[in-house]
Amino acid sequence: MKYYEDFLKLEVFNLEDAQKVVGSTENAKVILNSYVKKGLIKHVRRNLYCAVNLENREATADRYLVASKINNNAYLTYHSAFEVHGLSHQVSFLVYVASEQKISDFEFEGVLYKYVGIGIQEGITHYRLNNKIRLTDLERTVVDSLDRLDYCGGVYELDEIIKICRVLDEAKLAKYLEMYDKQILYKKAGYFLERYQQSLGITDGFLSQIEKRTGNTKSYLDEEAKNGNGILIKRWSLIVPKPLEGKGDVFV
Repeated sequence: MKYYEDFLKLEVFNLEDAQKVVGSTENAKVILNSYVKKGLIKHVRRNLYCAVNLENREATADRYLVASKINNNAYLTYHSAFEVHGLSHQVSFLVYVASEQKISDFEFEGVLYKYVGIGIQEGITHYRLNNKIRLTDLERTVVDSLDRLDYCGGVYELDEIIKICRVLDEAKLAKYLEMYDKQILYKKAGYFLERYQQSLGITDGFLSQIEKRTGNTKSYLDEEAKNGNGILIKRWSLIVPKPLEGKGDVFV
């Protein structure tokens, strides 16, 4: 129990963290193995541990901190980032993690941690209430999720999120869109940003800039829009699911 309080303060930690507490790598390995057997800490995955609450024998750290501690550059993205930003509508037992190093998907205490690649190297920040948690900033989370609707709960979940989203920084949005440089992504961004233009604080000038990057080729927002139940939004040359848009020209 000598080092339990120290590990409890760390919440989630690796061998290097434990070595700083114990004093040597070999001693840290012995202590960690002993504490796992005694139920004082849990082995999350290779070289990752978390402290246990002795009252209920549950891990003290939440899923977001676990994800952020997988390695030195891991961070939350897509729907998981929206959850930390306080904007999600769905309860999820799936955590999306990006990292420069490939991470094998794993499950811990009923939560699946899914690796989603490296991602663009901008827009990574720390959670204001816990700087141990790394995640994409709000603007990048929006752009990322527009790019991969399947990683943010689908079109309708994203629509609900953007509906209650706070004012967005146009300069950041422009930077992330440029880094992706995808015509279809500009179409999606234009559609959703115009849809909630006032609440998001988006200017007409910014929408005009996006429109210049969309082209004239018609594109589908998602698979649902392809099955004959789509509506063409002319300005963005984007065909969206009919339930999402109450007016427009049906695209056949």
